[in-house]
Order: sequence, then C-alpha cells, then structure tokens
Amino acid sequence: MQLVLPCEYSVKEILPAIRALVAEKLVEEKNLSIYKAAELMGLTPAAVENYLKKRRGTGVKELLKNDKEFMDFLDSFSNKIVKKDNSSLSSYYCILCAEGKKVLNKNGYKLSHCIVENNLASYNLSLEE
Repeated sequence: MQLVLPCEYSVKEILPAIRALVAEKLVEEKNLSIYKAAELMGLTPAAVENYLKKRRGTGVKELLKNDKEFMDFLDSFSNKIVKKDNSSLSSYYCILCAEGKKVLNKNGYKLSHCIVENNLASYNLSLEE
C-alpha cells in the first residue's frame, strides 16, 4: 500500500491546472502581457508561457474548466490578482485547490481531504467581490 498525502496530488496536478487556467484568464481574457501575468502570479514569464502552450498543467485542467462553479471561483480569484488584492493569495489557492478536489471527486476521483479543507469555514476567506 502506497501512502499518498492529501496535498501530493494537489501539488502535482491541481495547482498546475489552476495556474494554467489563471494564466489563460490573465493573458487571453484580460489582455495582460505574459510578463505582467507572471509578475502578478509570482511566476517567471517562462512558466506562464509553458502554461499557455499547454506544456504544464494539462492533467486535470479540462475537468476543472468544464465546471461552472469552479470557474466562477477562478474568475473571482483572477480579478483579485488583477486588482493586486494579494494579501492572502496563497490562502485563496487553498480554496481553489479544495474546490478543484470537489470537482475531481464528482468525476470519479478518490482524493482525501487536507486539514485546510476540513477547517475551511474557520478561515474567513471569500472570493466574493
């Protein structure tokens, strides 16, 4: 039996997919340059380009992209990034990760919860504008 930590799958598959979707939103929908998107996301321009050219973050991206509720969360997150409201961006990634796991579990994946998901209500974070 192999031990898979709750965040292990998230780091390898969910977070790269989220970054790819955010990069697409910022560059293709909000018309930001790759350099500006990279700066706002805390990544290198090369990393953003890899997400845009589908060299990274493709594993579960389409499942996430096809879930309207998840994409609504992602839209709100992208807006926070553009407005430079980055006081708790890392915490918002946790929310998106938790929502991403919900989407994947609805689609037949069996992913366990992490401590953040179990206590999400106590974090007082919202993606609402």
